[in-house]
Amino acid sequence: MELTKEQLEKIESAIIFLKAHYHEFDDRDITFDKNEDGEYDVIHFQFPGEQELLTIDINDFLEMAGEIPSLKIHDNYIIRTSHLGYYIVEAADQNYDYAIRNFDGYDFSAKKENIEISLAFDNFFIGLAATTLKAYEDDYWGAVSPYMGIEVKYLNGDVLSQDDELKLVRSFLFEVADTTGIALTFSPIRNTSYDYEELQDESGEYKFSELREIEPYNEGMKLFVSALQIQESELRFLNFYKILEHFAPVVVNIEAHELMRKKLDAPKKLFEDGDFIRSIFDLAKSMRAKFNDEDLIKSTFASCFDFVGLFELLPASIQTKIKKQINKQLIDYSTDKQALTTTAANMVGKIIYATRNKVVHAKSNYEMTGNECNNADLDTLNEFMKEACSQSIRWYNRQPQHLKLSVIQ
Repeated sequence: MELTKEQLEKIESAIIFLKAHYHEFDDRDITFDKNEDGEYDVIHFQFPGEQELLTIDINDFLEMAGEIPSLKIHDNYIIRTSHLGYYIVEAADQNYDYAIRNFDGYDFSAKKENIEISLAFDNFFIGLAATTLKAYEDDYWGAVSPYMGIEVKYLNGDVLSQDDELKLVRSFLFEVADTTGIALTFSPIRNTSYDYEELQDESGEYKFSELREIEPYNEGMKLFVSALQIQESELRFLNFYKILEHFAPVVVNIEAHELMRKKLDAPKKLFEDGDFIRSIFDLAKSMRAKFNDEDLIKSTFASCFDFVGLFELLPASIQTKIKKQINKQLIDYSTDKQALTTTAANMVGKIIYATRNKVVHAKSNYEMTGNECNNADLDTLNEFMKEACSQSIRWYNRQPQHLKLSVIQ
């Protein structure tokens, strides 16, 4: 196209800005092609780490140019300019990443009032964000091609709030999932070749030790592996909760068996006493009463894992609340057992149960109790749950077979 003086100045200003703020670009990395009439046709960008040029129609670049200086990055997966928003996503099943990029002739886009929303591949602004974050590696991991995003484009000056925009994006994710059967999840901009470094300490040694002896399989293992595959904090928490919930009846059964054995150790003459017989039924009834959801979860703290050893993994807000309640600045193995099992463990069990209810029940019909874990602390609570579940899985395998199979009706 034949560019006006104003258009040429706009393009020149954008390129000057790019070279000043993105030092990866030099004169060789930004080039133009002209058509047969000698008019500017397309502009090419050589992004770092990429083998191929990113080619943009000159009209499209003119539309984008004014957005470049306003680019900001949030939480390493949200990119915003004045009138554009991008959310980095990937397929939950990596086998579908290629598929969704290559649906021939299918346009993953929708329009809602003054907003266009679509899947974006090989995107200029995503490339700028990845370049800013140094999330590339020469000849191995490019700043553009590895990333897929959702583009939110505002067609006039009215821009949604951050919360409303996120809701719109989640609605779009639902429609993609419902239409294709492919679930997309938010994913940070990162060079995955460095992911393994998160598993190393400052000396470069791996934080984990050698594998332990293989445990016999139980159902908790499947739930544990599933939980670690889930990125959404609330859903991961629910999977960990299900593990404790799975083993909790065994704890109550063990307690019931022990109490009943002690009861039946009484002298034989008592077996002819009506009050004694009724006390046996009362004991059975009291144990059945413990098969409510909250008491079941609390029961795991006394038997399934090392609550004292894992206490420091709890969110700081929960630790503070527990220490204040039992009037202790330090919780260790010398702490009064009654304070630990009756107060501290029960309080954490109540928090976990309340958090589960908050996650499971719709916000419209759930009334907060004040015991729920804050959303900001949920990732930290999941670290506690992960270790508690790991220990519970191994605890269960140590139990004799007759206790694993026993169920109180």
